[in-house]
Amino acid sequence: MKNINLGKSILTLVLIVFFFNPTEMFSQGPPPWAPAHGYRAKTRHIYFPEQNFYYDIQKKNYIYLKNNNWEISVSLPSIFVGINLGNTAQIELDFEGSNPYRYNSVHIVKYKKPKKHKEKYKKEHKHKYKD
Repeated sequence: MKNINLGKSILTLVLIVFFFNPTEMFSQGPPPWAPAHGYRAKTRHIYFPEQNFYYDIQKKNYIYLKNNNWEISVSLPSIFVGINLGNTAQIELDFEGSNPYRYNSVHIVKYKKPKKHKEKYKKEHKHKYKD
């Protein structure tokens, strides 16, 4: 009697796993609006416009300009150590290749931080707008 109940329990469990396998629901990956992870990720390089350097996600290294030459480092270069990179601007580049710095002049212009009105300008022109 115990063998029959054990057999029914195993059969029921196998049927549940076979018919209600949750992996089937997610086999096509996350929805397009969700952040990309793993194989769906198209980004390989992160560009930090305020510091003008790159991080290669696949190779896990930093690409930065030093004495007019591009250098590669597996650790954060010492000139950037005091900067909280979590709070600085980061651009996910849609670039396939290993040398994003080839387009650095384009990146500098394209991702340039918009200038704020200078305080001096405001002070100089303040008197013109009095009530």
